[in-house]
Amino acid sequence: MSNSNTPYDDAFRTLLTDCSRLIIPVVNVLFDGNYGLDDEVNLFQNESFITAGNDEKRITDSNFSVGSNIHQRYHIECQCKPDGSVIVRVFEYATQIAISTAESETDNTSFNLPKSGILYLHSTKNTKEHTITVVAPNGKKLSYAVPVIRMYDYSLEKLIDKRLWFLIPFYFFNFNLEEMDSSEEMILEMQKTYRDLWDKMDGFVDNGLITEFEKAAIKAMCDKVAEALSNKYRNVQKGVETVMGGQVLDYEAKRIAREAAEKAAKEAAIKAEKATKEAVEDNTHRRDLEAVKNMILFGVPEEKILSKYPKSVYEEAIKILEQENSEPKEM
Repeated sequence: MSNSNTPYDDAFRTLLTDCSRLIIPVVNVLFDGNYGLDDEVNLFQNESFITAGNDEKRITDSNFSVGSNIHQRYHIECQCKPDGSVIVRVFEYATQIAISTAESETDNTSFNLPKSGILYLHSTKNTKEHTITVVAPNGKKLSYAVPVIRMYDYSLEKLIDKRLWFLIPFYFFNFNLEEMDSSEEMILEMQKTYRDLWDKMDGFVDNGLITEFEKAAIKAMCDKVAEALSNKYRNVQKGVETVMGGQVLDYEAKRIAREAAEKAAKEAAIKAEKATKEAVEDNTHRRDLEAVKNMILFGVPEEKILSKYPKSVYEEAIKILEQENSEPKEM
């Protein structure tokens, strides 16, 4: 997308950050991968300075690895519409990622380009994968394809079938909002589509396919995208408000998870502090008990002992000494 953040950038990056594993099926589709949902997703810095007359900070939509090979980076851009500049930006970001992961050995430096792909939210049948060709100073060429996913190609059923839950918030791009704005029937159909979707997502949670948190995150990003797209269409916007409506970036499940984490951290700190205090008290008690026992054995008067130590410690010491004296001695 453009350098300035849009609601779609926010939705993409928020979902990637909060529910990283949901990007894995997208990677599998774009790059013919076979990762499992249990593979670890590692997120890396996505801010770069691009020099174009002045130092300009640009933020790529993603920079991550999947699985144990953190050297194989992936870079997916979320693009609203095809334009002539997107592939240039993709290559700019790719080279910045390659620079950040460069490996040098004596007189040789390797730059590992990430696997780059584009998610087109709006597209046509002519929107296809693009080939990047790099010509080295010696004339040698390196060519590689940048695959694309077009929301245009995906029904809601297809997204669900391929477990592309990450893309569900962007399905709203497939509606003709201008036509819908003047059709109550289309608005009602859109509302039914999303009500059915929420029911299906409840089923995904019940079946263990996604978590309650992931469901809430997807729904929140659906809300964000739909509200942004329907902004210019009054009737559609009203229809969206009745079927969507919810927290967006700081959605309820995220707040609950954050509060639970904070509560757990606080309880852990209190528990650790209590354990430390108990350990210190136990050490002090054992030290005092041993001192009182020695004082009794050396004939120190009770009054003098009680002037320095609690009566409970004195009485416990007496009992221990009596028990020790009553035990049979080995010959």
